[in-house]
Amino acid sequence: MKYGSWLWMVAIALGVVSDVAAQPLSFLTEQQKLASYCAGVSESRLRELGDLVKNDCANSKRRDCVKAGDDLGKAQIMDRRLWSYLNDLYTSKDFGSRQKMLSQQAMGKGSEDWTACKRRPPGQQADDLPVCRESLGCLIDVRFSFLPP
Repeated sequence: MKYGSWLWMVAIALGVVSDVAAQPLSFLTEQQKLASYCAGVSESRLRELGDLVKNDCANSKRRDCVKAGDDLGKAQIMDRRLWSYLNDLYTSKDFGSRQKMLSQQAMGKGSEDWTACKRRPPGQQADDLPVCRESLGCLIDVRFSFLPP
């Protein structure tokens, strides 16, 4: 009897452990957080650069317009890389709804931070505001060596 009860307890414990192991993790890795945050920054930045190029720089050869066009091209490439990396998070069955929600929250924060940085008072330096330091950090390519090319 004792031996049968013990085997039954082991079987239940293994069942619980395998069930827990089958559940998706409910957090984001640091890379997923960074990619999600920067995807939000990228979305706001792409919108801003696109509007500038379309509205203020149509067929213009001004230096700031040429730079904005180049920045837009580079931002679009980075945006594709970010979304290529995040695609698994949104399409894989290995990730749960909590991870998707956390990723979306990080994107929202990135978008808000970029907008807040752009709306800072004219005399205030970007380095003085934490939201600017964080959102401008998304422009540093070296941080994204984990992204697919």
